[in-house]
Parts: sequence; structure tokens; C-alpha cells
Amino acid sequence: MVDDNDTMQPVRCLIVPSDPGFLVIPSAAVAEIVPLSLSDTADEGSRLGIMTWRGVEVPVYSMEGMAGLSIPEFGKRSKALVFYPWKGSEKNKFFAIATMYDPRPRLLSSDDIKANEEGLDDNDFISASFLYDGELALIPDLKEISQQG
Repeated sequence: MVDDNDTMQPVRCLIVPSDPGFLVIPSAAVAEIVPLSLSDTADEGSRLGIMTWRGVEVPVYSMEGMAGLSIPEFGKRSKALVFYPWKGSEKNKFFAIATMYDPRPRLLSSDDIKANEEGLDDNDFISASFLYDGELALIPDLKEISQQG
């Protein structure tokens, strides 16, 4: 959000360490963060499998896989960020992204964002990239991810 002085209003988000870079996710998009527990696993691609969350089957994806990197070995401490269904999609079409690290809440302001010339902006699953604390930060394209099979 931009005010009259062209400065970004702070946005509540989650910072999630990952191999392609920090994921920056709007807190309002996340339904819940739960331990990763796959009830069915996938054989290939960035989809790790299915987990049952609150009685609903939820596909779980790897952001590393979507960035074209190798998918890490998720362990007992891994989490799943469960996302609300995208506006206009089916009521129970939740989806999740797996992470090996605990997300950190953060109030992100324009002071935290620095331009980045060499991001992953050409990736369909990345909306934007920038530098955050001197490291690559990525904003996942949640709509594109939610539309995966």
C-alpha cells in the first residue's frame, strides 16, 4: 500500500528461509503453519504429495523444486504453510508449501527492500525478487502455485 508520500506502508508478512532465497509471504494468505506430515507422496516434480489438514486433502509443494533446484530432505522439524484458497477457486482448495525452517513474522517496510538485478523473476512461480538483509528474497506467485495439479 502506498501513501501520499509514495512510501510503502508496512506489511505483515512471514519470512521463510529457503534454498532459493528468503520467501516473503503475506501473513493474511496463510491459514495455518503445521508440522509437515504427508499422507501420500508424489514421485516427481515440485509437488511433494498430499497431507490431510482439518479433514481436507491439501497438495504440498516444494518452493525449491518450483525454483528448479533440488528438493531438500524434509524431516521431523519441517513445517507446512497452509494457504487459503485463491479468490474464485473452490471453497476447499487449500494448498501448502513445505519448509525446513520456522517462519519468522515481520513487519516489512520499504526500508527493508533493495533492488535486485539477478533474481528469479523469469520463474512462473515467483512474482518478484529483491534483496532483504543483503540476501535474495522471493515473493511466491501464490495464484500460480494454487493452480498446479
